[in-house]
Amino acid sequence: MPSAPPTSTLRSAWADDGVYLRRPPARRKKRDPRLLALYAFALLLVGYAGLTRLPWFQALSPTATPTRSAGSYADEAAGLAARGQTNRALALYDRALSIEPRDVEALVGRAGLLLLRERYADAVASANAALKTDPDNSRAMAVAAQTLDWSGDLELARGYAERAVEANDHDAYACAVLAEVLTDLGDIVGARNAAERALALDPGNAMAHRNHGYVLERQGLYREALAEYEEAARLDTYSFVYYVNMGYTYMAMRQMDEAIARFEVATQKDPDSAMALDALAWTMVSEGNYEEAILVLERAVKADPNHARANAHLGAAHYIRLDYEKAIPYLRHAVELGASGAATYYQLGLSLAYTDQCEQALPYLRQALSIDPESAPARAGLSTCQR
Repeated sequence: MPSAPPTSTLRSAWADDGVYLRRPPARRKKRDPRLLALYAFALLLVGYAGLTRLPWFQALSPTATPTRSAGSYADEAAGLAARGQTNRALALYDRALSIEPRDVEALVGRAGLLLLRERYADAVASANAALKTDPDNSRAMAVAAQTLDWSGDLELARGYAERAVEANDHDAYACAVLAEVLTDLGDIVGARNAAERALALDPGNAMAHRNHGYVLERQGLYREALAEYEEAARLDTYSFVYYVNMGYTYMAMRQMDEAIARFEVATQKDPDSAMALDALAWTMVSEGNYEEAILVLERAVKADPNHARANAHLGAAHYIRLDYEKAIPYLRHAVELGASGAATYYQLGLSLAYTDQCEQALPYLRQALSIDPESAPARAGLSTCQR
């Protein structure tokens, strides 16, 4: 077989015969894959932009999450408060007020819950802030009045309560608070009238029944008072307050087992209530059950480290057991928080004296005597330290 002609000869022959009159096509260069990816991404963007203009696509698109309003937080807080979840409700009221500091609903609701936590100054401040925005808000006035009453400022409380009723004489809550304040002032006739007015306005108002019971209790009508407290608890099933009232009424009747049982229910209703825990523990102290009382008081102080009465009672419980070293920090903290009873001062003074700290003890013993000039323990402590 003859050998193939040279490649150059073949190319010349094709050209002459008209078989291949153009230059052979050049070999294609490979595309840069990065450029291809860029083209593809651009096409996707164009396609997506077109889709987003179609109505059916827009209907499928997710909507932006709206920012919550102060009112929505206040509404949720009110619902939690009605179910006895005081701490969670307070946190949400604070959230509402961080958005809108002048939200009257949040300020009033917060004031009422601070009252239950016995944070009196904060409660009055919150109520007053509401009144700056809405000067005729009867609920804010009533909460301020009850807070001042519980903290012992009775005349100022009376002024707020009377203003609340004047602002809205159809507000059963305001009338009920006026009844409580008048009871503490010793005006039983006025208190009874205000309580009956509250019940007439709203027979289903738990606070109206509670404060009517309070009027009856101060008259020594304990059974009638208990019936009113029980009705209040039936109407407001989540609140611990009515069980605290029942407990104190049973204490007045010297039925200590019944009192302890009601205080225990109060602590179950609100395990974080230093008020309820303190009431339960101090009843145990009166029964000589110091060890268990100390455990309960420790729970109270943990729930609210700045609860003056719980700190004073925990210190007193240690003092009664002659455990002066443990008593001192709680009694001292109670004094720092504003505890003003002569017993707290002389217990702190004597605890310091009995641990060889007479120089520190003297001011507290003298303060006890200024509160109660007949205090025998304070006199004994001064005599011991001045030898």
